[in-house]
Amino acid sequence: MATTDAGSPITGSAETRKCRNPEVPMERPEGSIQCRVFWGSREVSRWDRPKSRERLRRAVARLLLPQGFPESVSPDYGRYQCWDSLQALCSSLCSSLSARAVLEAVGVGDGAASVTGAALTWLLRDGVGIVTRIVFVWLQGSHLDCEAKQWRLVADVLNDVALVMEILAPHWLSLGPALLVMAAAARCVVGVAGGATRAALAVHQARRDNVADVAAKDSSQETLVNGAGLLLSLLLLPLLDGRPWLTWAALGLLLAAHLGSNMAALGSLTLTSLNRPRLRLAIGWALRGGGAGGERGVVSPGVGGVELELPRPEQVNPREPLLPGFGSRLRLHLGAPLERLVSSEAEFRKALECGTPDYIIVLRPSQGRVSVGLRRGAPSVSALFGCAQALLLEQLLGPPLGGAATALGRKLAPLQRRLQSCRERVWGIWGFWGIWGEFWGFWGIFGDFWEFLEGSGWILGGLNGNFWDLNWTFLGNFEEFWGFLRILGNLGEFLGDFWQHFGNFLNFL
Repeated sequence: MATTDAGSPITGSAETRKCRNPEVPMERPEGSIQCRVFWGSREVSRWDRPKSRERLRRAVARLLLPQGFPESVSPDYGRYQCWDSLQALCSSLCSSLSARAVLEAVGVGDGAASVTGAALTWLLRDGVGIVTRIVFVWLQGSHLDCEAKQWRLVADVLNDVALVMEILAPHWLSLGPALLVMAAAARCVVGVAGGATRAALAVHQARRDNVADVAAKDSSQETLVNGAGLLLSLLLLPLLDGRPWLTWAALGLLLAAHLGSNMAALGSLTLTSLNRPRLRLAIGWALRGGGAGGERGVVSPGVGGVELELPRPEQVNPREPLLPGFGSRLRLHLGAPLERLVSSEAEFRKALECGTPDYIIVLRPSQGRVSVGLRRGAPSVSALFGCAQALLLEQLLGPPLGGAATALGRKLAPLQRRLQSCRERVWGIWGFWGIWGEFWGFWGIFGDFWEFLEGSGWILGGLNGNFWDLNWTFLGNFEEFWGFLRILGNLGEFLGDFWQHFGNFLNFL
């Protein structure tokens, strides 16, 4: 006998029975697989066992979807995975076209080709790929987690560039080996950046400490898509054989679909961690509001008598630039070493006077750079505070805070005018630090900024960890330390001049 969700039996005939009182509205049975409702006839039907189609659907879900879907993943999981599967299919088809070109470039099918030459080309590709992988991890490894969307797009663009170079290789015999080597280097960057960013996105998508399950199911989906791409390639390659113009047309369509689906996939993500681009947008929103559209964020109570408006993650993510470095007016060097932070002992002491016990900020407008120095042993949140203060300074050096600004922006408008009135000759130590001290005073308005930011749905963190830590306990002997730095600098200049003269001597010989 079938039952309702509440456990009461459904009496009547073997199959269906009309409701006893048709005037009583029926409630939709939520979460039950034993009964269903026909709202037109008000009938409740018994469901003995799942159909074969339902069993197949559940099996596919267990194979491709994380356990507990959709509650166990982020709300943007479904949209992202659909677009990601489409771009993986396009990439698989493009790879089949490039594989044929690579084999042709190394001499397959050419009776005059040398086996040794093909082997050397292949070994050179592998060697350059190994070096490229190590160098890329050394230079950009700490940025792949906090800027996952940006580097995921860079990886896909490099993948397409590598595909084009591999397809061009057999047509330019003199440059064929060089193109294959450069394509191998690009593919190694793609492998490192793609794998690292995929892991970072899996952390975002997992909602029940199921990162491994999400990553495993993503691998299963990719394997299934690659299998479909293999079958389509078996049909596509014979059609394109001997038709170069048709091959290039198909490649262009596939590359366009690949990049378009990548942009759509990254645009569907709503990351809640704070990296530099998203923190920059959040601070800009707090000063200037949501822009011409009049979109409103979360308005908090007055902070120091000033109302604070902050955006939610779903409002910031669509505006986040997808190319690294874009959208910034100043180069922000977070965790800068001492030689890049200050140029003299007096400037360092002045920065300490105007800074905090955990970090200091030095502005270089002539170089378009703002640097943040972090004290050794300071809390990890100091990097976030220093980054936010540097980004606030960047906003004050930007367009004027006019009438469309928020209450906080109007409060900071006089400081912005004084800050921008300084000319390049006044940006020295003593002409600038007076305004700088006033800027630090206004920073107190942001006392509850982080609490309200968390209340808007953000997770504090996400900044890269490639930091230098400065030891501020040697200030008593700072003159000796600074003299040591000068000696090192003079030694470096001497070695540079020596190698220059030595090179000129070799050229003379």
